[in-house]
Order: sequence, then structure tokens, then C-alpha cells
Amino acid sequence: MTFLICGLGSIGKRHLKILSMQGSHRFIALRSGKSGLKPAENIDREISHISEIGETKIDGALITNPTSMHIKTAIEIAKKGIPMFIEKPLGKNPDGIAELENLVKEKSIPVLIGYNLIYHPAIAAMKNIIGEGKIGKVISAKAQFGTYMPGWHKDEDYRKSYAAVSEMGGGVVLTSIHEQNYLTDMFGEVTAVKAMETAGNIIGIEAEEGVEILLKHKSGVVSNIHLNFFQKPYYRNCEIIATEGTLFWDFMIPEIKILTPEKTEIIKLGSGPMELLEISYLNQMIHFTEVIEKKTTPKIPLQKGIDDINVALKILKEIGRNYN
Repeated sequence: MTFLICGLGSIGKRHLKILSMQGSHRFIALRSGKSGLKPAENIDREISHISEIGETKIDGALITNPTSMHIKTAIEIAKKGIPMFIEKPLGKNPDGIAELENLVKEKSIPVLIGYNLIYHPAIAAMKNIIGEGKIGKVISAKAQFGTYMPGWHKDEDYRKSYAAVSEMGGGVVLTSIHEQNYLTDMFGEVTAVKAMETAGNIIGIEAEEGVEILLKHKSGVVSNIHLNFFQKPYYRNCEIIATEGTLFWDFMIPEIKILTPEKTEIIKLGSGPMELLEISYLNQMIHFTEVIEKKTTPKIPLQKGIDDINVALKILKEIGRNYN
């Protein structure tokens, strides 16, 4: 297959590395200002504008540039009828979404939104356990994600990264949209949103650094999400409370606990958290290639990406940060 990768930041390079190991693929990189960048490993050709593709047949495109550029880039890709993978989130506002929807529908283009945690063994296992009714009827869920942004890339000024700048689609709500995504995947669409921004400018970025979110799902489940960019050490977990028991997952421990009054069942999932994380990214790219080959339909289609953005924008409105 020939892939077009639009953006070679850390996430673009991660997907490129995985695809490079999956077969004898060919890669074209769309890189803005490529003249000032070092040639990328495993890339067969570099271009600075989509028009340079010419008559080259592209089997699939990965949109991995900054969030603020996702929809604009996706529209250009859709005009060429190319199946695409769009890294989460879909965008930073509704601009261009209707045009993208129309193009995708008109040309019957498969679109997969990139939420790797959906493919994480722990998230998949929890969804199965819930679906099988092992813990009864779910009442509420709590998800937490905390990270220390200044420690992400020691050789870069984190304040200038896309995740720190609202104009580029940054801020903890959009950058860390995984929790919102997997909870709505488990418990259905959102009917009500409440949110508060945490007080204080802890790490000195202009976008929101922390937020507390309450979501009411159509299924009746109420979920609580805590997100922040200032926590030490890294912390990510999920607790699901149901009528017959509780599910608990800690990202740093490769297992799930099923707690009931009678016992605690531990489901082992692997040897370490990084192994499971890599599996999630691998499974995601395998799924994308199967989507391209029409062996399956997108697990997270364009409409789910749109729904997630609409909820995220309601959260931002609740905390008084309307990013346009």
C-alpha cells in the first residue's frame, strides 16, 4: 500500500513506524516547511502541498498534523476520494465539518478517527465485562487522566507545543479527549454536560490546564472525568460502579480488577503498561488497513468524531473558553 502521512510529529512518526513493520508499504510525507527539516526515516518521498501528489495512487492517508489543521487537511484528502485516518480530536471547532461530511458521503470515503485507547486491551476488556452483565447495571463511572506537560519533551519549550496553545486546538479538554470518547463508546451519547475549570495557572500555558467534567449519558449512566496537565507522576485510571460490583483499571498496572462483596477477581492483561499501550497503537493501524481493504467498517467513524467534538465544545463553553 501507499500511505500519505500529513504531519510527522511524534504521533505521525509512531504510526509510520508501526506501518513500516506491517509490510512492504510506501510512504509519502506531507510536511509544511519541509525544506528546513531533516529527511524522515522510512519516507520514500516528501512533499509540501497535496497538489504534489499528482497521479500517484494513495491507498490511505493519515492526518497527524496539529488539531487546528485536521479538518482543512481532511477536506483536501476527501476531494481525492482517499480513505483516511484522522488523529483525535477531529478538530478544534465546527468549521468545515459540514463540508467534510458532504464530501465523505458523496464519495463514500471510509474515515477512521484515531482514538488508540479504544483498542487498549484494558478498555476492550472492560467494555466486554459490562456487556456481559458481570457487574450488573452500571450506575456511574469515574475516569482520571493527569500528566505533567513540562516533562513531555525535555528538549522543547512545552508552552509552544500544539497541546498548550488553544489556537492550535490545544488545552486539556481536546488534547486529552480519550476519556470522553471511551466512556461515550461504553455508555452512549451525552444528554447533559457540566464542567468547572480547576483554579490556578500551574504550568503557565494559555489554554486550560485542568477540568472537572460531569456527563449524563442517554443510558442513564453519569460519568465524572478529571483531566489535568500538571500532575506528578502520570496517572490514568477508570472506575465503573454497577449494581453487582465495581470494575477498576489503573493504566500503570496491566490488569483489571472486578470487585464484588464475595471476592476480587484480577484479570491479567500483559507484562507492563507500555506493552499494552503499544498493542493499542498496533491494533489501531491493523484496523485502519482492514478498513482500507474493505474488510471491515471504521470502529470510530467520522460521525463519532463529530459527536465527540460537539460534547468537547459544550465542556469548553461551560468553563468559559469558547475556542473559535
